[in-house]
Amino acid sequence: MLFTVSEIPKDVEIQRHLTSIHIEEWMREDVFHLKWWLLISLILIFLFFWWKVVDKSKLRDACMFVTLSIIILMGVREYGEELTLWDYPTDIIPIFPPLSSINLISLPLIYSIVYQHYKTRKGFIWATLIITGIICFIFEPILMWAGLYHLLKWRYYYSFPIYAAMAICIREAVNKINCINEKYKEKIKNRKIAT
Repeated sequence: MLFTVSEIPKDVEIQRHLTSIHIEEWMREDVFHLKWWLLISLILIFLFFWWKVVDKSKLRDACMFVTLSIIILMGVREYGEELTLWDYPTDIIPIFPPLSSINLISLPLIYSIVYQHYKTRKGFIWATLIITGIICFIFEPILMWAGLYHLLKWRYYYSFPIYAAMAICIREAVNKINCINEKYKEKIKNRKIAT
């Protein structure tokens, strides 16, 4: 047997043990408790609000913005927790709980609405800076107060440039993808006309 693993590596065994402890703790302290229901309620409120205000005629762009944001924020979230910069003490699910981070849901939805409503680069940047300030200096302290977010070796103002840069870069990426898509459609259209 060429690919048989003879023993489980020590770090994998430690991870398995930590996962087991995490699941037991989640069963005892998180699931169906007040903060768990609060987290689920907040996520549902954000999703409901987003669905009501998002421009459905440009839903594809909004979903692309949300998806790219979630991918980036999932990485940021995991790095921050792994480096013990912050913690999300309540998990909706016990294993790989990215939904535990209310920021992972709220930020993409909020920034996608800003993206839809501010068409110019300058308008979007100003709106992003204002929204980012509200998120960093009002929303995150409220989450901290509610016990859904704990800063360990992090400060609110550290998040400001990260969130703003993320939103601005994603706007550029979505616009570039749309530009490439439009050029491709035009190219196909011209080929059909030529034949």
